[in-house]
Amino acid sequence: MMMIKKALYVLIAAAAVLIVSGNAMCGSGKPIGPEMFKAQVKKVLDDINNAFLNGDIDGFFKYVAHDADIVAVDILTGDYLVGYDKVVQHMKKAADMKATYKCTLLDETVHVNASARVAWTAQLSDCTITIDDKPVSVKIRSTATFERRGGSWLLVQEHDSVGLPNTKNTK
Repeated sequence: MMMIKKALYVLIAAAAVLIVSGNAMCGSGKPIGPEMFKAQVKKVLDDINNAFLNGDIDGFFKYVAHDADIVAVDILTGDYLVGYDKVVQHMKKAADMKATYKCTLLDETVHVNASARVAWTAQLSDCTITIDDKPVSVKIRSTATFERRGGSWLLVQEHDSVGLPNTKNTK
């Protein structure tokens, strides 16, 4: 009986080490712990980007927190918006501009904090934005912050920016 207890303690300790280290796998072979949360945030981020690029406003907003204090800055107009209702209203108006976006993701970072309640991301994309049949190519830097609420990851902050033209010294 003592041997079974020792074996059980060893198994429990090994499982605890794997879970704490973030390298545990559930019975299906899928990661659990930090890697699972990173995968969830990555999927939400991909869904948000795809919805935006395809003009699916409802698909975009299903991942946005419906808070009175969320903030958005429109990369095209520079409008600074506070509150879910103002952001929705602005994006619906902006959708009427008929701009098209084609983007290639160049780099991406996803980080989930230790409590798995907050995550932040950074992306660099090479994009062509076309408005009124006039294409403009830009590199867009994006950052976003997500909170896990009720088991879902919701966007609470997002910012896109374009850099200044290349100003390397050409001596």
